Amino acid sequence: MATFKYKILEFTPDQKMEKTFNDLGKVGWELVSVTPIGLIVKGDYDSSFGGIGSGDTSGKLDKIAACFKKEV
Repeated sequence: MATFKYKILEFTPDQKMEKTFNDLGKVGWELVSVTPIGLIVKGDYDSSFGGIGSGDTSGKLDKIAACFKKEV
């Protein structure tokens, strides 16, 4: 039965990760998944209409995680 070790890299959306991923692949690491793990959310709320409010929410991706595995 195969045994694996795992590595998780966290990075921001503006980082160029292709070289890093290729370097890890050259030494036997296999990319398993990439998923967003952080979100910045901003919102405004106004209740000036007699208790009935309205608002606006926006967000952007802040951090991403890439999971790798390597057989040991």
